[in-house]
Amino acid sequence: MPEKNGSAGAERRRSHRLEVALPLLVRGRDAYGAAFEDSVASYDVSREGASFLTRRDLTLGQSLELIIPQHRPRARDFETTGEVRRLIPRGDDEWEVGVLFTGPRMRTYIPESA
Repeated sequence: MPEKNGSAGAERRRSHRLEVALPLLVRGRDAYGAAFEDSVASYDVSREGASFLTRRDLTLGQSLELIIPQHRPRARDFETTGEVRRLIPRGDDEWEVGVLFTGPRMRTYIPESA
């Protein structure tokens, strides 16, 4: 299978990334058209996107639905859509997936001017 590295490097980031493992529900279709819904943990998140590990065969440019559940009373889950911008092989049929949010963006409380 050909390598699927995207071109979204650190120099192109528009917002600060935090290495944090948040529960993440990912919905979409794999490279073969099969629908899936996976519970994963984020690898890192920013206002503009997130990354996570998966064993799914995905393609650059494809759309995904992402949900980050909230565990506070009366808090709504964060729901958005995103585009796969980076696929990095991590061994044993596992991929690091970088997603750029195309729907609502995360709120941030960290100054992004640093």
